[in-house]
Amino acid sequence: MNRTPTPEAFGQDPWKARIDRVFARALVLPLLLALGLLALLLGDTLYRSVSVQVVRADMGPGHTYPFGLSAETILRQELLAQGYTEEEAAFMLQDPKERNALFLQNRVELMWNTHEGPFRYVVTNVYDERVADFSLAEGLRRWNELKANLQEGERLVLNPWLDQTFLTRPPSRSPLTAGIGVAIWGTVWVLSLALFFAIPVGIGTAILLEEYLREGRLSRILEVNLRNLAGVPSIVYGLLGLALFVRGMGLGPSVLAAALTLGLLGIPVIVVTAREALRAVPDSLRLAAFALGATQRQVVFRVVVPAALPGMVTGVILSAARLIGEAAPLLLVGAAAYVPFAPTGPLSQYTVIPVQIYLWISQNQPEFARVAAAGILVMLLLLSALYLMALYLRNRFRREW
Repeated sequence: MNRTPTPEAFGQDPWKARIDRVFARALVLPLLLALGLLALLLGDTLYRSVSVQVVRADMGPGHTYPFGLSAETILRQELLAQGYTEEEAAFMLQDPKERNALFLQNRVELMWNTHEGPFRYVVTNVYDERVADFSLAEGLRRWNELKANLQEGERLVLNPWLDQTFLTRPPSRSPLTAGIGVAIWGTVWVLSLALFFAIPVGIGTAILLEEYLREGRLSRILEVNLRNLAGVPSIVYGLLGLALFVRGMGLGPSVLAAALTLGLLGIPVIVVTAREALRAVPDSLRLAAFALGATQRQVVFRVVVPAALPGMVTGVILSAARLIGEAAPLLLVGAAAYVPFAPTGPLSQYTVIPVQIYLWISQNQPEFARVAAAGILVMLLLLSALYLMALYLRNRFRREW
């Protein structure tokens, strides 16, 4: 008959074993507390990204439109309701300049509920006035009361601030028409150029230190400094970028200056993770390649680097996830407060998602806090996608040596 061995069978004090079990269970409490706080913050952000509003239209009766219509059809009907003729409406929708101005000043968005029914489109103009703004719980509780007290030209909507138009629209002075599209493109430009500079330097440095440089005082000094650089606050890199790239090299507050600054910030992280990936490759592969007559260059670039590539890619993605959330260094090197158009080149002005969120939060109008909550959700979605990609690549290409 099999019996589970007890601590007494191995000469272990049962009280010490009980204390060890209690201590092990107590270590779970900080983890549960951290997960609970993260869930609370995420729930609060989701809650703030939806509100009930009463909006007065600047022009027109403030109609809503049924689900399924195209944005062009809705704008045509809105122009006709404002008193334009069919010819004038057709010209404004066909002429490129008039059409662009029309879509910039008007936002066609799908509301979850309106005073005329659920899931209907509304046209929000940049000059529309917010009459009242309520939290989700209070707005739903007072929905019938607010609906009964609507005046002419007013509409009642259950507004999800994060929708498709929010992801494509440029920023605006009005929170009702503000979007994060320009900030997304600015983030893509800055992050792409930063990784373009950081990946070759970081991986090349890791290969040099791990495969070519012999153990000695120089290698130890470089390793200690790289690990220290990985922990330097990002604001210090911002000061360096301001002095070196913005003023010293005369790049000004451009995409290139921001990318070089973030590239410096990402290099230490890439070096550390790439070195760990190279160290994980067993020496038996190197020795086997040398035994077959391969040179050191062939061993490094045809055997070691391909074997360590999954770990390197994971480290690059994790570095990109860190860089995409940096705001302090970019504020120092000149991220613009208001950029109405996406960057067109390395020397263009720019803004990025974290800077745009910071600027929205600093505004006096309370609706900008809800716009910022929608921006935070976009940021969390991007970070989650990067972390999931890193997790997938690590599990998909992991090798057991």
